[in-house]
Amino acid sequence: MQKSRAAVLESPRRISIQEFNIPQIGPNDGLLKVEMAGVCGSDPKFYHGLSQINTPIILGHEILGHIEEVGEQAAQRWRVKKGDRVIVEANIRCGNCYYCLTGNYHLCQRGMGFGTRLSTQVTPSLWGAYSEYMYLHSEAEVHKISEGVPAEAAVLTSAVIANGIQWVRLLAGATIGDCVVIQGAGQQGISATVAARESGATPVIVTGLSRDSQRLALCREFGAHHTINVEKEDVTAKVSEITGGRMADVVVDVTGSPQALQKSLDLVRPKGTILAAGLTGSETLTPLLIDKIVHKEIRLQGARSKGAAAVLSAIKLVEARKYPWERIVSHHYPLEKAEEALQAVGGDLKDIYPTKAVIVPHAIIK
Repeated sequence: MQKSRAAVLESPRRISIQEFNIPQIGPNDGLLKVEMAGVCGSDPKFYHGLSQINTPIILGHEILGHIEEVGEQAAQRWRVKKGDRVIVEANIRCGNCYYCLTGNYHLCQRGMGFGTRLSTQVTPSLWGAYSEYMYLHSEAEVHKISEGVPAEAAVLTSAVIANGIQWVRLLAGATIGDCVVIQGAGQQGISATVAARESGATPVIVTGLSRDSQRLALCREFGAHHTINVEKEDVTAKVSEITGGRMADVVVDVTGSPQALQKSLDLVRPKGTILAAGLTGSETLTPLLIDKIVHKEIRLQGARSKGAAAVLSAIKLVEARKYPWERIVSHHYPLEKAEEALQAVGGDLKDIYPTKAVIVPHAIIK
């Protein structure tokens, strides 16, 4: 029986390379040959045990690959054939719960998802993209993407780029003429920058730390009007100066920093919106001055993931080649170095600070 190698998170801070049987594919499901998997900022939190996850598990929910096998009914539903290049959404809908029925399948109550929820103990084990092959459940969301798009750009589509569109445009409602402040200059900060510019926002302001100098430069390249080093400048005073004292219509926090979220209350205007998308860990409490939320009538919006509308828009945006998305990817790792990738993204390795890291499962180690 054919096997697939995968990087398995056995327990916090313990990764091993294991082999799994490749399942038989029926009429309603499929098999993906993984081309590239993005290392999401949430993955190191799973690795360190800071966010709850069912181990042992194959991580990897930013998924790009080619259809290796597909059942007849699945092929019709997904409109794909063997060999097609596709992106796969992390969410697996049940189709019957309240959230699926109301179009919010990313909040599905069944608790299924690639690389985040399903353990290798659940048959057929291959539920994540840190693997040579990944099983495609019958309720997976699969979308074709052009072979002409660089892999480093394509792998960002269904997660990083779609998240930016969902969070900035669809949830926060940024529109023409709005001032948008984005706290965090990493992959999601860059994506949020593009989403804000494509929505007509002006000015778009991105904040970061001293070590984010290259990331902030990328944000400017991707459309930010202003960038602020919060360790060298008073961010509240600077935003006030830029906006003539009005402050931001929308503040998007993708840092995962409690201090940054607290600062958002000062950066947003009365009746403005704060969108919180950065994970801080399941046991971290973030004190907020509720009086500021009350007196300024602030809308505080959480953001977890994205839906089909954002993904389809992201595909169009990526295939248009208007932005050099591939430049966001700074580090490539073979499957055997998945643990190093997680440590690098999680800040455990001195002098390694990826803007975006990816796993290339079929890479040849030299």
